Amino acid sequence: MNTKKLDRLLERFVEEGVPGCALAVSYRGETVYTGYSGMARLEDGKQFDENTIFQIYSNTKNITATAVMKLYEEGLLLLNDPVEKYLPFFQDVKVRVADGANETYVFTAVKPLRIKELLTMTAGIPYGGFGTMAMRDLETVRDCFGKSTMELAKEIAKVPLDFEPGTHFHYGLCFEVLAAVIEAVSGKKFSEYLKETIFEPLEMNHTTFTLTKEMEKNLATVYEFDGNGGRVTSREAVVLKREGNGFAGELGGQGALSTISDMTNFATMLAMGGKYKGNRILSRNTIDLMRMNHLQGTALKDMQTITRRSWPWYEGYGWGLGCRTLLSKQQAGSNGSVGEFGWCGAAGTYLMADPEKQLGIAYAHQMWPCSNNRQEYCHPRVRNVVYGMLDDLEEEVGDPAEMK
Repeated sequence: MNTKKLDRLLERFVEEGVPGCALAVSYRGETVYTGYSGMARLEDGKQFDENTIFQIYSNTKNITATAVMKLYEEGLLLLNDPVEKYLPFFQDVKVRVADGANETYVFTAVKPLRIKELLTMTAGIPYGGFGTMAMRDLETVRDCFGKSTMELAKEIAKVPLDFEPGTHFHYGLCFEVLAAVIEAVSGKKFSEYLKETIFEPLEMNHTTFTLTKEMEKNLATVYEFDGNGGRVTSREAVVLKREGNGFAGELGGQGALSTISDMTNFATMLAMGGKYKGNRILSRNTIDLMRMNHLQGTALKDMQTITRRSWPWYEGYGWGLGCRTLLSKQQAGSNGSVGEFGWCGAAGTYLMADPEKQLGIAYAHQMWPCSNNRQEYCHPRVRNVVYGMLDDLEEEVGDPAEMK
């Protein structure tokens, strides 16, 4: 494969303001390209390379969803199970609404909150902020990020939901709750379960929730634009959990650190229908269930509205079980496959898997916030350029459809 096109693409990203970046592509289970450009740390000239460690933020959700579906395949939980079955403090979950006179009322939800609604972001548990009432209450939950996975879930459960479970889509803290579900069902610490069932089989040797002192020398700095065309170390990026003095705990929706090789192994597993180098993580049937669009009616309209306003580079996508999924190539302006799936991270990481083409993509840069960190420039270009090279790859190693 002629790699010059991808090399030049990464160079352009740096020219567009990204300090440094990495990209890897796998095809039919093998990594066929890995490239780097720019700096992981501008302050000391540390280049972006195979050892660079970065924060993957919401790409953690893809890992957590995979762990949930492993428990599903073992018969230890069902998607329609009430969350209270595993986390009793979610029993009789409350919903809060406001009427036309701005009077607020809190009442017990008509139906219990289910595992499915956590995976599909239809639980009514947003991130903290200053929009809805739940967002304002959950803003204080940031102070609990240093607590255990179970303690954090208990704090989240105290806040009434923004709507009846399953009726709307609102991106938020659902995967922090799922991490606690994993602990309750497996009987193991969240990170231990991931290590045993995902990280070790996939040779993700550098993916963790705690930055050790040994890892710090390879850590990429998260930057932001200073308003004058320059870049400064971000003051808003979520603080890492560092060895000995951590703040962020084992957050199922945003807490992991990784490397480009580890992310590539994970993308390869998804692209190969749940299998990596002989290790079966999930079945192809379960992978296909994850990448189906699970939003209907108002919930799908909610996501489409959010996409147009906040994530325009994901127009044409729906939401599956912990991942975006391509619904319309026309709307997305994509030359990829309907059903390609994955997600991104707030500092610029990107994961994509296409089981039909057996194609996986992992990309990373470290800029904050996601509304102004070049995701809209980099991510769709990575997708389109890689798919544009797929014919050459098929000629070199064979079309997977013909290999069956």
